[in-house]
Amino acid sequence: MNELVFQVEPDEDGGYVARTKLPNGSIITQGDTLDELKAMIKDAVSGYFFDKPDELPKTIRLQVNEVFAFA
Repeated sequence: MNELVFQVEPDEDGGYVARTKLPNGSIITQGDTLDELKAMIKDAVSGYFFDKPDELPKTIRLQVNEVFAFA
């Protein structure tokens, strides 16, 4: 796997939630800031691929879906 893509959305309670679907499951994690979220994603991906290190993605892409008021 060369790249893993996470969908990122603001959490109702503040912060962010990131999700990705994989052939044998999914990874979901959260963080209070985008920097914290990135660290949590790295930790979650490492845990998911713990017994399959040769399948670790080379890159992780974040697709941020954030809505904000114009006015």
